[in-house]
Amino acid sequence: MPHVIVQQAGRFIIVGAIGFLVDAGILTILHSVFEFSLLHARLCSFAAAVTVTWYLNRQHTFFDRKDTRVVHEWGRYVAVNSIGALLNLGIFLLLAYRFALFASWPIIPLAIASAIALFFNFFASRQLAFRGGQSARKSTGAT
Repeated sequence: MPHVIVQQAGRFIIVGAIGFLVDAGILTILHSVFEFSLLHARLCSFAAAVTVTWYLNRQHTFFDRKDTRVVHEWGRYVAVNSIGALLNLGIFLLLAYRFALFASWPIIPLAIASAIALFFNFFASRQLAFRGGQSARKSTGAT
């Protein structure tokens, strides 16, 4: 079982990197080219990135845990990742404003916050968002 979790975590990180590229690309295009405000561009880019990462994680990371109720699964995934994003932001702000060193080097609190949020998002996605396969096994009595 630990081997499966390590493989899933590796795929989750790769999917997250793809999601980052989608997020950054859409944010840049909407803000720079179409002159969306940063807030509106960020809301659109987050929505696109979270949908792309949900789909990729569904197909490649948690393929054995898919829920047949696709919209419910997507909603759980968005909720989990929204909590993870708030956790990331909260930790970043706490560290950046509490410690002078971190305020001078914001990449450090960003890295710490991102690592904690990644850990949270992975396990919360695994247990809460992608639980369909697990639920299906329980309902059929399979192990």
